[in-house]
Amino acid sequence: MKSADDRWHEIPITNADLQGKPAVVLARLVDHGLDLAPGKKSKDLLLDLLKAWKPDQHLLTVSRMGWSDETHTSFVLGSRLVGSAQVLPLAPATGIGAGLVETGEVGAWRANIAARCSGNPLMIVAVSLAFSGPLLARLGVHGGGLHFRGASSSGKTTLLNIAASVWGDRRLITPWRATSNGLEAIASTMNDMLLPLDEIAEIQPRVLHEAIYMLANGTGKARMTKEVTLADQARWRLALISSGEISIEEKLKEARLDAMAGHEMRLIDIEADSRTYGAFDNLHGVANAAAFADAMQQLARKYHGAVGRAYVERLVARKAELTEELLQDRVRTLVSQWTSKIPAQVDGQTSRVAMRFAVIGFAGKIATALGLTGWTRDEAVDAAELMFLDWYERRYGAKRDAADAFVTKLQQFLSTKLTSLHKVDDAAVAGVDPIGWCDASRVYLPQMTWSQLFPGADGQKAATALHDMQMLVPGEDGRLTRKAPRAIPGRPRLYTVIIDRVTAYKVA
Repeated sequence: MKSADDRWHEIPITNADLQGKPAVVLARLVDHGLDLAPGKKSKDLLLDLLKAWKPDQHLLTVSRMGWSDETHTSFVLGSRLVGSAQVLPLAPATGIGAGLVETGEVGAWRANIAARCSGNPLMIVAVSLAFSGPLLARLGVHGGGLHFRGASSSGKTTLLNIAASVWGDRRLITPWRATSNGLEAIASTMNDMLLPLDEIAEIQPRVLHEAIYMLANGTGKARMTKEVTLADQARWRLALISSGEISIEEKLKEARLDAMAGHEMRLIDIEADSRTYGAFDNLHGVANAAAFADAMQQLARKYHGAVGRAYVERLVARKAELTEELLQDRVRTLVSQWTSKIPAQVDGQTSRVAMRFAVIGFAGKIATALGLTGWTRDEAVDAAELMFLDWYERRYGAKRDAADAFVTKLQQFLSTKLTSLHKVDDAAVAGVDPIGWCDASRVYLPQMTWSQLFPGADGQKAATALHDMQMLVPGEDGRLTRKAPRAIPGRPRLYTVIIDRVTAYKVA
């Protein structure tokens, strides 16, 4: 439509709107400069004309941003479409979406922001996380991301700013202080991109408890329509980046809530003040960390948005080369390489955290290969691996130190006694007091045997340490012993040890 000031406007109007909301259609046209004669007749004539038109081109309407369909050949970015599919974006660039704007060219972003990330692993990981959003659907993984925790003025807000600069300006950074409904609407808008969330201390603990699962799992609340039928649920996939002076665990404790393993797997806690200069390692010639942080935030205001569009354009252009199979294989390879460096058998949580870091690192590597960052070939992958191993060391380092001596004794016991233990399914031998039982995966040890292995106070310490390293299966109510399998007479309480985890453990 051409307005009175001689400008053309593209205004999406669906057949459904014409039939069911004609007044809304007319209001939208008038808002964009349509000069309509007064009276009902002119309105009716215009509506009749619109209904009579039969456009040659047929478009698929898309009401959310991100990939328009499962072919991943077109991407809705604000009010624009990246790709060649016949798609009509309907998502208005309002609210957080208004921040999806471009200032400066890709080359300027690469020279001024990406270049200063080099030598700064946290900055590289934050930017790589921003690039990971469009890969989530193609990899078939849920959303999730990183929570940067650190003291005030450590540089964590700078990490949010440079990550947001991939897709737009500072308006993309959303305060954690919101209702779950508000976060749902924001998440739906930023589908397949990045959602930066600032100041975790400001959200209510119980809202946070639910929000982490909702944001990462990508499903809104189920609601009923006026006709008492189930409405379509909002769905999305998001790369999440969060900041705050406290951890998720500390925040939840304010309401006497325990942090679940699911929280940690979906929003991984990262120390953002433990590098050489707070969040930074290389200040690139700037006098101090505060000045460097201020300079980076100023640069993010000046250069933003263009690189995200270019990234999606190049992903679409090279879709035949960057197949789902190749992407998934490369990420799995990184996970396998990294977890092979872990001294203990990898549990599900560690594997999923490794997967998240692998996705982040590989996204940065792809962006580099597409000519967008200027980093060295493996700089993003190396930074992500470093962050993963740091996470593992913080989570399990002290626990490993406490467990090493006890594991050594238990490994020695299993190497000499495992074959002589009674099989759980065998009938009990009359007059024999077993030192323990075993089946294909576990060993069951009575208190007497446990006390011989770990005399006195070491018994409790050993059980606690082995439980912390997920080698000992606890009982109910936090007890370290559990009832024996039904095949063991009397079902006494026993220490239940996972054989593979003990034998695979590498003592430092």
